[in-house]
Amino acid sequence: MRCVQCGDPHPTRLRGRRRSCRSCGAVFLEVPVAPRSVADDPLVPYLPARMIRWIRDNDDDRPLDRATLTSWYQEFDALVLRARTDDTAAGLLAEISEISAGDLPTRPPAFPQVCAALHATCYDLRLAEARLAPGDSWTAERLAHVRAWFAGPGRAATWLAAPPAASPDREAVARLLPLPDRFESARLRTFFSALFQVDRGPSPIGVLDRFGAESVEAALRTYLRDGSRPLREQVVADLDAG
Repeated sequence: MRCVQCGDPHPTRLRGRRRSCRSCGAVFLEVPVAPRSVADDPLVPYLPARMIRWIRDNDDDRPLDRATLTSWYQEFDALVLRARTDDTAAGLLAEISEISAGDLPTRPPAFPQVCAALHATCYDLRLAEARLAPGDSWTAERLAHVRAWFAGPGRAATWLAAPPAASPDREAVARLLPLPDRFESARLRTFFSALFQVDRGPSPIGVLDRFGAESVEAALRTYLRDGSRPLREQVVADLDAG
């Protein structure tokens, strides 16, 4: 929102849609303006439109890595929170968001929380949402964007990209059958290395929720038979499919 007379970007909120300019003193009614389209922006798969406008308005061209996304989400969430009580923040948000400040969540799940839920569930959106906030549309939106990032430019940040774990002892793998009720640390390393070729990956519960006990046991038997890892291949294929 800018002053209609002098263009100052920080008018003061009065009542309702009335605004007062602190620079020239003009009093005017706010006229809602539809934020500009970002349909062709390369960030569209990975961030909501309101964040993309904010990033572009700040000429922020940092690489699309984990550190950058962590910073962007943290800073944008802080802007939304400030907009509840600060006229300057509210005016800025009104220019870039297709959703009013009052309708945006002030404490959505942080980027690291979203990443953790996706890692734990083998990047399954439904299971990750159930972990964070079942039925919450804002959580679902954030999960979908972050998963798209993991499937694309963020693939290096997935546990799939971790250095390959050493091959597990075959007898140790065989002792995982049938699956135990609990995993102590040595068994857990064997479990992850046999199924996914990593030392640390999803949560055991996440694996069982994602694939089911029968499929997990079948995958362990497949590893014992020929050394292949069908569940890892499925996770890769699912991410490759977007």
